[in-house]
Order: sequence, then C-alpha cells, then structure tokens
Amino acid sequence: MNSDSYRNMQILHEVTQTPQANQRDLAKRIGVALGLTNLILRRLVSKGYIKITGAERNRILYLITPQGLLEKSRLTYEYLEYSLQYYKGVRKFLRERLEFLLRQGHRKILLFGMGELAEIAYLTIQELGLEFVGVVGDRSKAEIFLKHPVRNLSEILTLDFDGIVVASLEPREQVRLQLLEGGVPSGKIIMIPDPRSRPLAVEAPHLEGVVK
Repeated sequence: MNSDSYRNMQILHEVTQTPQANQRDLAKRIGVALGLTNLILRRLVSKGYIKITGAERNRILYLITPQGLLEKSRLTYEYLEYSLQYYKGVRKFLRERLEFLLRQGHRKILLFGMGELAEIAYLTIQELGLEFVGVVGDRSKAEIFLKHPVRNLSEILTLDFDGIVVASLEPREQVRLQLLEGGVPSGKIIMIPDPRSRPLAVEAPHLEGVVK
C-alpha cells in the first residue's frame, strides 16, 4: 500500500467516525500538514467518496458516501493484507540476522522501541533462545513494555549487549544517529527496514556492520 492510499484510508476512517471534525482536527489525527489534508479531502470529494454539507454558522460536515464506504472497505482490506505480509517479512528478516549472530556466539540482545514491531522482535528473540537484555526508548510514551522496564537511551552504555534491534517506526536514520552518538558501535545495530521507504527483503546476512 502506498502512502496516498494509506492517507485516503485514514481520512475516510476519521470522517466516518467524526464527521464534525474540521480540517485542522483531521490533520492532527492523521499526522500530516493542514495543506496536505485539504488536498486529500478535495481529491476524495472529486471522486465522490466524501460530500460536504453545510451546518450551523459556517460549520461544514464531511460525510462519507456509499461509494466512500466501499472504497474505505477496499483500502482497509488492502492495508490488512499488506500489514500481514510485512510482519511476516519482519519475522523472517529478524530470524535471518539473529541466527547469524547466534552462530557467531553472540546471545545478548537489546531492543529499541515499543509497539507492534517491538513485540514481534521480542517474540523472535525468545523463540531463538537468545538472552533478552532489556528495552530502551522514550519513557514519556511508556515506562513498561511487556513487563520489562523501559530504560532511557542515556543508560544504554551501562548495559551489556551484543546487538540492538531497532524495532521502531521513528525515522530510521535519526535513530541510528542517536545510537551512534550514544556510543553504540555500528556493528551492533540491526535496523528493521522501514516499510515506507523500501520493500522489506531478506537477503544474505549483511548487517549494518555485523558484530565481529
């Protein structure tokens, strides 16, 4: 699913849930600029998926049409199918790389991030019998992840680990630079590819500077 389809799905979902929301509300909910939200709405209106109706005192309502409901269902199915394939790819990707570390005698794995990607990474670490060292991330979002305390990134050098799996939807390059600036050797970093930037592929075990 490309970014345009994903944003269309988000807008159609939000309009279904809260037709009284204005463009500024919708922009905040889907996390894009107001100008882009306006563009998406105009495109959806032109296709007949959304209609605009007047309300009290210059307030307008965005109403999803029967065509829009069909399109929302189609996009939701496409998104679920894409997500299933992506998460299967993540598991295969991680197994490939973690098994490679295991063959080198490295067992201690640290996790960066929380959410669904991190849960998949955690389960993969457990399945392979590796030692889970802990999780680091933004403690303002959560202090506990799967019963494990979330540590600040500033604590990372106090931990003994052979590899760190980056399982976060934060911008990858930003995370990588944070880790490098925090003193983590590039050879210990395993980056799960960002589905928004390139297809997830599982090729020969070439990590970002494989731990030697």
